[in-house]
Amino acid sequence: MFDEILIFGALGILSGLLAGMFGIGGGLIMVPVLIGTFINLGFENEIIVQLAIGTSISCIIFTGLSSANAHRKKNSIDFDSFKPVASGIVFGAFLGALFAVQVNGLILKIIIATFVLIVGMDILLNKDLLQNMFRLKPKSIFVGSGIGFLSSILGIGGGTFSVPYFKGSGLNLTSAIGTSAACGVPIAIFGTLGYVLAGINQNMLPNLSFGYVYLPALLGVSLTSIFSAKYGADIAHYLSQVTLRRLMAGWFFIISIYMFSV
Repeated sequence: MFDEILIFGALGILSGLLAGMFGIGGGLIMVPVLIGTFINLGFENEIIVQLAIGTSISCIIFTGLSSANAHRKKNSIDFDSFKPVASGIVFGAFLGALFAVQVNGLILKIIIATFVLIVGMDILLNKDLLQNMFRLKPKSIFVGSGIGFLSSILGIGGGTFSVPYFKGSGLNLTSAIGTSAACGVPIAIFGTLGYVLAGINQNMLPNLSFGYVYLPALLGVSLTSIFSAKYGADIAHYLSQVTLRRLMAGWFFIISIYMFSV
């Protein structure tokens, strides 16, 4: 149990830093590490991926609140852009959780690894494929629904989608990251609600689970991430945009390789 606490605490520190720096909620780090941890703890293979995703997105509630508050204090959240997107996120995140628990865990893992690899390549090559798509100016509430749905399936705070959306809508990168961090809060709250309700009657889940949320991991990660997110936001405002892009791409490559290997 002590080893678990150390792992979850260290994961929270790293996730909080990434949430503040990139507006990604830390989920792209949490999901792979939680999968590996749950495998080592001997949990049932059939529910490990969904449990990791549900736990990750529940942790983002606290990470996201801390990160969003840090960016709010720096006036880097555009609330006019945030409000309509958040309205769609509420529905999309809840439905995404209900959908994810019906999908085979191996398929989910491959989807996450492939997605992260594509996004990393897009960022590294500076093609901005997602950003260029969003220049078509789709309705914000529909974009929010899609961001919430996909983020809930992947167990992330949505920054991978919302940062390029807000940037393509005309915000600078710092404001796009701050507004994206704010969007991570409704994604996490309503995604968690979906994973909890979907797992209430699942008898393969380990003790100390609340639906598809593993409570020891939620506690350990959240206690440390809420403190480190502030420092991540400070780093984001200190680094150049070029450096931020390279760091984001590097993290995505590492996580993609790990996900394909476990």
